[in-house]
Amino acid sequence: MTNHAIDGMGNSFGVARALASEGSTASVFKRVRSRPGFWLTARSLAVATLLSFAAAGFVNAQDRRAGGWMDVAFGYGSASFSCDTCTVSQRLDGWTLSLAGGGTLTPHVRLGADLRTWLNGLKGGGKPLPGIVVVAMKLFYYPRAHGGPFLLGGGGLSLYGVCKGRGDPIEPCSNDASYSSGSGWGFALGAGQDIRIGRVTLRPLLEYHHGLVGRLHAPDGSNVATGWNQNLLTVELRLFGNLGE
Repeated sequence: MTNHAIDGMGNSFGVARALASEGSTASVFKRVRSRPGFWLTARSLAVATLLSFAAAGFVNAQDRRAGGWMDVAFGYGSASFSCDTCTVSQRLDGWTLSLAGGGTLTPHVRLGADLRTWLNGLKGGGKPLPGIVVVAMKLFYYPRAHGGPFLLGGGGLSLYGVCKGRGDPIEPCSNDASYSSGSGWGFALGAGQDIRIGRVTLRPLLEYHHGLVGRLHAPDGSNVATGWNQNLLTVELRLFGNLGE
């Protein structure tokens, strides 16, 4: 008998329809009274990013590539998903919020940690809100010793979750509902450009992330999907600065 293990999300989720028994739908979308801790990451990142923008005036760009650095970003992301029992795969649009920082190994190489969250819009009224969180270490290679284009690659944690949206960019998920979540490993590849404008460096960045999440589970531990894979293509404008002269 056919059932849609992710069907309760309807067009708002629009990603996949899995095969399961009819009786499993209730457990898949069972609500819990505890806060979905997965989405605290999104809220914390939003607060940290806003504080970073507020402090950006004290972070100076510099011509030479040396020392510590940080950047913050807003952008757009397009995500697609697949799983062992998914019969349909669709692309979901959303916005991204990122925070990164690290150090400079050589004038051509930088290393850093990156935290990025992607949300499928700002859905309110309890609508299912899919999202991705990526925590990764990345290596940046610059062909030029000063400014110019760069390539990046890296890997780390890849997380997926669907919560009950509340339409708030600072706290996008309701405290008392969770639909499904999962975590695994992923990798990222990308390219960008450092553009110096006065005391500020803007960094347009195109990046692809592939996550091997594996198993999605409901709050009660029951399986929602297996073999879960996610792809995220993002375009961001980053505000970059060095932490010291």
